[in-house]
Amino acid sequence: MQVQLHTLFRPKQASGRVATNRYMEISPSLLLAPYVSCYWLSEPLRQDQDWYHPFKLQHEEAIDRVLPDGCNDIIFEHDLKRNQFRTRYSGFFEGSFTITYDQQHPVRKFGVRFFPGGAHALLGVPLHEFANSLVDIDLVWPGMHNEIGYRMFEEPSLYKRVQIMEQYLLSCMQTHKSMNDSLIHNLLHHIFVTKGKTSVQELANKEVISARQMNRIFYQWIGTSPKKFCDVVRFQAIIDAIQSPRKIDGASLALNHGHFDQAHMIRDFKRFYGESPLVAAREFGSMSDFYNP
Repeated sequence: MQVQLHTLFRPKQASGRVATNRYMEISPSLLLAPYVSCYWLSEPLRQDQDWYHPFKLQHEEAIDRVLPDGCNDIIFEHDLKRNQFRTRYSGFFEGSFTITYDQQHPVRKFGVRFFPGGAHALLGVPLHEFANSLVDIDLVWPGMHNEIGYRMFEEPSLYKRVQIMEQYLLSCMQTHKSMNDSLIHNLLHHIFVTKGKTSVQELANKEVISARQMNRIFYQWIGTSPKKFCDVVRFQAIIDAIQSPRKIDGASLALNHGHFDQAHMIRDFKRFYGESPLVAAREFGSMSDFYNP
């Protein structure tokens, strides 16, 4: 993977909106930036903690969501009530889902979000086997939990957990010699530059390969088809536009992102977000900048 790809695409999530839970992301080192999009933390808060902000609950139905972003994640989960640990691997997900926080059974999560193509470059396993799945890490990365899992759970400092993970991934790069493929790089580059507004045939023609060969490459490196991945990148571009400070309207949003009309965009957006762009704008706090003529 070449460095410049991660500068073209920044996956976005819809977390950190519920006052009782803290969510944050930390950027990886420059060496790992082509492979890791970010490290992230999700943990429950007590009312006496500085991070607790009741004003974030603008209405009782404040919702955190997991959005399709083209990434794969490693998730370290600590059940704080039972003091139990587990590490799981989350593959490419096509749809969104809401996050439920159980105050009676608080769980702290630390995650590694791999940039599209990054997990396969480091692991070498075909990612389509784990698409739309949340599986035990040993099925994907045997021995990882035993090597660093307990160190991760015992370390109270977030930044030291990031250091442990960085050292482990860097050692894996040296041991396994991470894969680099100019073909997948070129395909991803074109998708990111066009913000997903391209077709499978255009991609195939650009790289002079068959659609069948390209599908095989994407299932191996990304975990899904090039068509679905383009749709996710375009969806992420719309999320980025909704969160921007610029005033936008639904018709322009549809036109700028390659949809035939506003109805078509809303239908596709609901497939990935679970609600309309108008609801998303309200949840992101962008209602004053989004109108629907």
